[in-house]
Amino acid sequence: MSKKIFISIFVVLIVAILAVCFLLQTKDNKELPSLKTAIEDAHPMAIRIQNNKCSNVKKDVNITLITDSRYTVPTSIVMYSAIKNKCPNSIYNFYIITENTTPADNDFMMRLKNLAPESVNINLIPRQEPDLPFENMQRFLQYKVGMHKIYLSEILHNVDKVIYMDGDTIVLKDLQELFDIDVNDVYASVAKDGIYYRFPKEMKELGLDKRGFYFNSGVMLHNLANQRKDNIVNKLVEYVKTNEDFYGDQDVLNVVLGDKLKLMSYRYNCISTFFEADDLNFLSDYFGEALPKDTFYIYENSTIIHYAGDKPWQDDYSPIYLKEMWFKYYNEVMAL
Repeated sequence: MSKKIFISIFVVLIVAILAVCFLLQTKDNKELPSLKTAIEDAHPMAIRIQNNKCSNVKKDVNITLITDSRYTVPTSIVMYSAIKNKCPNSIYNFYIITENTTPADNDFMMRLKNLAPESVNINLIPRQEPDLPFENMQRFLQYKVGMHKIYLSEILHNVDKVIYMDGDTIVLKDLQELFDIDVNDVYASVAKDGIYYRFPKEMKELGLDKRGFYFNSGVMLHNLANQRKDNIVNKLVEYVKTNEDFYGDQDVLNVVLGDKLKLMSYRYNCISTFFEADDLNFLSDYFGEALPKDTFYIYENSTIIHYAGDKPWQDDYSPIYLKEMWFKYYNEVMAL
């Protein structure tokens, strides 16, 4: 074998080894795709932040989220986006319910107060895993950390009204308008979920077919005072103990809260899963309000985007401009 051929074979082997190493490294880092990848695949139009109608009066907005160590970064992104897009006179009081978070996790979330120290308060509320028969959840056991949601009126015992948001949301506008919804005569204000028309058999089994809708529990405006007055926590816990194979806190809340609800606009809990897959004329009828004919403008004019189902940090998430929006906030949070 000539020296030239030997060198050629050696170079090919080195390139092959490096390629295998790269593929292995990529496999180990699939949980959050790189910002570079997200931007390279970006839609030519980017979601534009709409102007707020801000008041000159200082007003409080109470907000609560639930997280564990796995969701510290997404939860921080929700908080960051809310703070960045709020009115100057909106006082945001965050109540973050934590389970098994580390001191580093807690410091990561607490430093967001520095973005607006005069108008942002952050309270971390550590909790143990609830004493519930989680085996009853069966195939939905992965949602058990969300079961703290059924205890909100007890955990936030000094709070009468609060916006709850899941950790897979981002906030594009000030939340005062949402917080100001009148819930005096109900337990909560909620947005419809497309699960209702997709799974009519299950809705009938839950006894919700007569109510005419199923709501998504990822964004809710809770009247905690009314819930405490009627011992709702006891009723929620009783449902968990006496039923099986329920879809996490969402089924429990839907059944137990019954008819004492007020519907809110889809704009406060805009779930791309349905707008991407289902007919917009049908959805206009379902939500009871006119929708833009282009899904891009549905998202751009919403207050809260909810990445229910597929997550923006997954490789195949679409639409790309919603993925890019999430990564924009991810990049900014990680740079703090």
